[in-house]
Amino acid sequence: MTVHTTPPDELHEPPVPIPRVLLVGLTGVGLAVTALILGLATGAPRQGFDTHWADGPRALLACLGLLLAGCAVSMRPGWYGGWLCLAAAGLIGYGAGGPAPDGKEWYVAPPRDWFAGVPVSWDSIQLFFGVLGCVGLLGALMTRLSRKVVLMMALVGVAYHFVGIMSAITSPPPTPWLTDQYWRRVSSPYLQFAYMNNAYQFYSPDPGPACELWVCFEYAPSTTEPPPADAEVPRKECDWVYLPRRSTHYVDPLGLTFYRHLSVTENLAQYQRGSTYFPVESDPNSGLIARRRAAEDERIPRVGYSEVQRIVPNDVVTRQLLPSYARHMVKTYGRPGRDVTGVKIYRTTHTIITLPQFHGYDANMNQKVAGMSPYNPMLYMPYYQGEFDKDGNLLDPTAPLLYWLIPIRQDRAMPESLDEYRKNGFDYYFSDYVSRHAGCNRPKE
Repeated sequence: MTVHTTPPDELHEPPVPIPRVLLVGLTGVGLAVTALILGLATGAPRQGFDTHWADGPRALLACLGLLLAGCAVSMRPGWYGGWLCLAAAGLIGYGAGGPAPDGKEWYVAPPRDWFAGVPVSWDSIQLFFGVLGCVGLLGALMTRLSRKVVLMMALVGVAYHFVGIMSAITSPPPTPWLTDQYWRRVSSPYLQFAYMNNAYQFYSPDPGPACELWVCFEYAPSTTEPPPADAEVPRKECDWVYLPRRSTHYVDPLGLTFYRHLSVTENLAQYQRGSTYFPVESDPNSGLIARRRAAEDERIPRVGYSEVQRIVPNDVVTRQLLPSYARHMVKTYGRPGRDVTGVKIYRTTHTIITLPQFHGYDANMNQKVAGMSPYNPMLYMPYYQGEFDKDGNLLDPTAPLLYWLIPIRQDRAMPESLDEYRKNGFDYYFSDYVSRHAGCNRPKE
């Protein structure tokens, strides 16, 4: 029987000297402090999400500092000094500022000053720095505790993780009281940061409809391509972009790019419950309804229940997300060298088909009817989110159809064969009011 003996001490790799670990860790902290000082010296914005020329250098310095502080931890994990360097670099990158407004007053209160090594426009990276700073403090504490206590803390962390997942699954209505209290007060910050809340709620209890963005770009007339001589009005030059599309955004083996784009569009699906109107909008002669009726002119009919005809996004979407999306769309999908005069955005809800619709059964008449495709255009509900310029400014806040449903209606029964549909074309079976509203024919799929 072979007996394994303990190797002699001279074969063990000696631990890294503490002065070297401290030098690496303090260098990382110094880089994070340099990023903070650079932001203060250059007058980088401390409020909002405006960009600044120093954002790139500051982010690079702060990330490099955090990396060096992490190297110090890996050089000697059992020494609390390396963990404290990681905590200092992370918390300096995260920053500090005035207290946050209470409740929902944050969107009417002036933005608070925030001093941090990471630029304020990199808010997600700031949060990552803050979490690693807390990890550093926890790691420094664990080096001073016994092994049994450390194991107990690890078990508590594992239990916190899985109980949090359970609270995420059971938090959609109807919600048990205990689950609601635990999710709101204990597990919500961790689940939101790790982005596990939405993932575990999506199929609990029923999946909701996904959203797409239909974006129409309108360009200034080209000076190099004059319009035809017989043209009565200048021809519009426009492009359409659909976000996301599997054929365009499913570029990696796991489809991560596609699902990230799908998650981006879901951020716009935050809206106010019920159709509420301000007093100025309720005026029957000059209010919203009057403008809607005048702009309709039999071109854009109303369909569905009144609760779904107009859905107003909340303040975060209208004031921050939509302008940011418009700017990003122009930079990413606009034609190079062309001046974009308008960006019309439609948030399109893809309604999930029901089982009777798919199989072709009319419950009211108790008879079999033609089945419906999950991609039938009638299942798409486009809501007009406004027209923006290339800088993300809403061009007409009083547009009559702003936040209204622009429908796609079916005029004829669908054919039994795909060849017949291709022969007659989309416009033979459907009326596309989105193209009419945008003033530009969108590509049909």
